[in-house]
Order: sequence, then structure tokens, then C-alpha cells
Amino acid sequence: MVRTCTNSGIRGTLTTGWMLATFILVTCIVSQCDLARAEQPSLRTWIEQYTADSQTLDHRFRVPLDAEAQHRRESIAEAWLEKLRQRDFSALDRSSQLDYLLLRSELEYRLAKSKLDQQRDQQAVHYIPYWEQLVQFCKQREDVVPISARDLAGHLDDLAARVEGTVGSLKPSDVSDQSQEAVQQRLAALRAGELLSSLTRVTGEAHQFYAGYDPQYSWWVQKPMERLSRALSEHRTALREQVVGVPESDQDTIIGLPIGEEGLAVELAHEWIAHQPDELVALAQREMAWCDKQMALASQELGFGDDWRAAMEHVKSRHVQPGEQPQMIRDLAWEAIRFLEANDLVTIPPLAANGWRMTMMSPERQRVNPYFLGGDTIIVSFPTDTMTHEEKLMSMRSNNEHFSRATVHHELIPGHHLQYHMLSRYRPYRALFRTPFWMEGWALYWEMLLWDLDFAQGPEDRVGMLFWRKHRCARIIFSLSYHLGTMTPEECIDYLVDRVGHERSAATAEVRRSIMGGYSPLYQAAYMLGGLQLRALYRELVESGKMTNRQFHDAVLHEHSIPIELLRGYLTEQPWEANAQPKWRFADDGS
Repeated sequence: MVRTCTNSGIRGTLTTGWMLATFILVTCIVSQCDLARAEQPSLRTWIEQYTADSQTLDHRFRVPLDAEAQHRRESIAEAWLEKLRQRDFSALDRSSQLDYLLLRSELEYRLAKSKLDQQRDQQAVHYIPYWEQLVQFCKQREDVVPISARDLAGHLDDLAARVEGTVGSLKPSDVSDQSQEAVQQRLAALRAGELLSSLTRVTGEAHQFYAGYDPQYSWWVQKPMERLSRALSEHRTALREQVVGVPESDQDTIIGLPIGEEGLAVELAHEWIAHQPDELVALAQREMAWCDKQMALASQELGFGDDWRAAMEHVKSRHVQPGEQPQMIRDLAWEAIRFLEANDLVTIPPLAANGWRMTMMSPERQRVNPYFLGGDTIIVSFPTDTMTHEEKLMSMRSNNEHFSRATVHHELIPGHHLQYHMLSRYRPYRALFRTPFWMEGWALYWEMLLWDLDFAQGPEDRVGMLFWRKHRCARIIFSLSYHLGTMTPEECIDYLVDRVGHERSAATAEVRRSIMGGYSPLYQAAYMLGGLQLRALYRELVESGKMTNRQFHDAVLHEHSIPIELLRGYLTEQPWEANAQPKWRFADDGS
């Protein structure tokens, strides 16, 4: 036992004690700071967490018409909205305020759209009176609820009989009846057919989950399931043929589900567009009138007087020979890159300039994409040896040299390829908010800016550029009119042929892509509208001398794909409030 200690030992003990106390104190302070930070995570963290929540819900709940899944999605969105409301918006820095508004807007949109989708589905299930039984079976499989194979066999056989009875009771509709009630009934039946396709898929997945793994299930359920699958297929076919009036075998007739005025209001609010649909149509018509004047000038320069159609025919005939299209596209891509660099317009990283590749589009895909597509890969649309003679000629005319020169840069650099390059490198956590008004608007904006910078090398190039510009105007007019119920798909096709100068096959493919291609309702309108938004912002920041071309374009690319009104507020440092709503009247500024 130690009875005495030296002074040095005492000093050592005291020093060690103070060091220990100091360490404990610092540790406590750091812990408290960490706790404070944990209580107030960054808005980026919240966006990443909500994105993960959404992905988990989509992974776990895949059965259509599942009320529980719908409730879970809405509850989580409402909980995140409440967390945002508890946040001190004024204490956030500018970038975090932008993230706050982006997340708040997305949550509000998902809740509003959920309600509209439920209303639409409630109308559709009138044609699927047995839907609850089918959903229950699929949910039990998803929840891995123990089953009695014998009882399940009886349940599915009864369900199949009910489906067969539903098919037998269907009454053919009068497709010539264009009254609002009759049209709404046909649209409800079309939606019912879509739901049946999804229900048939998850029913088949449930069967595969048990079949072969549960001997009792395979013995009892095989025949009832075959009967049910056959009945579901017959019901879907009967809905299309008897009620919708367009059989599934009809691959030519274009049908879709217009979302109506209420649906458009929800979509426009989500995109931070303060204008009403009729104002946007008027804007497109104003832009179309400008294109008409410029087309007349180009036509006169080519020697065709005021006959712009003759000028268009002349340009369409200037296409390369079969096999030469890929080389032409490659040359046009590098021509655009050299032009951008020579004029110091935007930063082009070497890896972006050399990071794209090329493939050819299949004949099947050209049915809905008559023109080439782009991104990190440019997909060339041109005739193949399997097409008919007429299809070959129309494809070559539609993808002529001057149409192509006007849009290769749209698909590659400075368009979609450069965008994709930047999206993965700057604020990728904002992918949740990706919008066509930024994606397609940016590429279309460059078509307009390059026109201003005399990128066109002659009147043929100007005709090519004007064709696409008129096309984007027409997309606003026909897509919004379609969703408002004032234009039919056939009228949309005629408008593209008569007003823009499309080949009819290309116009048909364009409308089919717009209506049946799985795009969001505002996607086609977003090209020109997004381009005009960026054009107005360019005037505000570049033409005023506040930013250079390169500074402005780099800044747009570095904030990710977000609604352009919010991008404008961030770049112009306008004051925000937590409850900010769309208010930018960009269409009133002129183009």
C-alpha cells in the first residue's frame, strides 16, 4: 500500500486530472454539437432520406389499387411536410432554402396527384367489380401470409367465374357518341384495361411464387389459376374491343388518357408555371407566327417565293445515301463542339466531349421515334432494309442533312449529353426533382441561341432550324389541347402535317409518342416553354451584363434539373418565403 507520494507525483496526478476533466468537457461539448446537428440535418440529407423512403415504398408495395400502400405513401409525404413546417426557413442558407422549396413542392405534388389518381381509378373499377378479391390475393402473397392451397383453389375458381360473368355482361358502346359522358366512360374503360394488365402481371408473379415450391399449391391451384388468367385476358380484350372501341390488335389507332383541366393545374403548379393553359397556347401561337415570318424569308431566299412548303420539300430531299448517316451525325456533333468553344459559350470538359457513342435505332422503335435520340448515346434513326419502299423514303426525308444539323447539338453537346455529364457531378441528390422543363428546355434554348449567333450556314439550315422550332410550338398547342379535350389524336396529326410540314408517318409517330409513350402530360410542351424560360433568364442575367455566357450556362448546369422559376430565384438572389408559390410571368416578357 502506498502511504506517501512525492510533490511531483501530486503534480502529475493533478495534471492528469485536469487533462481528463478537459477531455470530458470537450467531449461533452462536441457531443452536444453533434446532437444539435443531428436534430437539424441538412436539407440535402432530408431529400436523400425521402428519396430512399420513396424507393423503399415502390420496392415493397407493387400491387395496383392497394389502399394500404396508398395510405403509407400519403402518410410519409405528409410527415415529411410537417417536418419541413417545423424548420426555420429564414435560418437556412440560400442553397438550403432552394432545397426546402424543391422538397416541399414535390411532396405537395405527390399528395395532389395521388388524390387525382384515386378519383380516376374509382371510375375505372366500375368495370372491374371483382378487383378487391384479386388485390387481396396479390397482397397476401406480398405479405407472405400462410395459405391453404385447397381453400385458395376454391377462391380463385370462384373469382374466375366472376370475371367470366363480368365479360358476359359487357355492353358494346357506341363509339360514334362523342358526348362528354360517353367519352368519359370509354376513358374509364381504357384505364380499367391498364389496371387489368398490371393486376394480371402481379397475379402471375404470385402464382410463380408458390408454384413448384409448394406441392399442395401446385396440385390444387394450377387449373383454377389457368382459368383465372384466361378470364382476365378475355376481360381486358373485351373492354378494349367493346367499350373503348379499339382492339388490342390495332397498333395504328392512337388512344390515351387526357388528364383534364384539374390535372393540368396540378402539373403546372409542380413545374412552377404561373400561366394558365390558354395563356401558354397563346404564347405558342405567337412563337409560331414568328417562325412563319422567318420561314417566308428563307423560302424567298431559296427562290420559292412565299411557298414555304416547296422550300421544305427542297430541304427534305437533301439527305445522304443509305449507310452514310452515322458519319454525317459524327461530323455535325464535332462542328457544334468547335463552334461552342470558339465563342466561349459553355465549359465542355474533355471527358464530356469524347464520352458519347452512337448506335442505330430499330425499325420497331422508329414507329414512335421517327427522329434520332440522344444523351450519352446518340441513337440514329434511318431506314433499314426491312422497311417498305415508302417507309424508307419518308425516313430519309425526315432525317435529312439540314433537319439533322439543327438538332445533333440538341442531343449531344451542348444538349442532353452535356446535361447528363453534369447531372451526375453536380448536386446529384436533386435527381428527385428532375423536370423536362430543364432537360428539354435547355436543349431547345440552345437551338434558339444558336440561331441568334448565326450558326446556320445558309437558308437550307434556317429552314431546318425553323422546322424544329415550329414543331416545338405545335407540341405546346396540340398536347395541351389534347389534355383539355379540345383536340383528338387525329386532329393533332393533321395539325403537324398542315402547320409544321411533317411527313404523315412521322407526325403519326410523334403523336403516338406524345400520347402513348409513357411521357408526363407536360413533357411535349416543356421543350419550348422551358426554352423560353431560360431565354428570359438569359436576357435578365447575360444581356444585362451581370454574367458572361460561360458563367450563365455553367451556373445553370451546376444546379441540376429543377423548375426554372426556382433556378431563376436562386441565380438572381430573390428573397424567398417558406410558402412561396409560382409567380414568374415569363410569357409576358416577349421572346
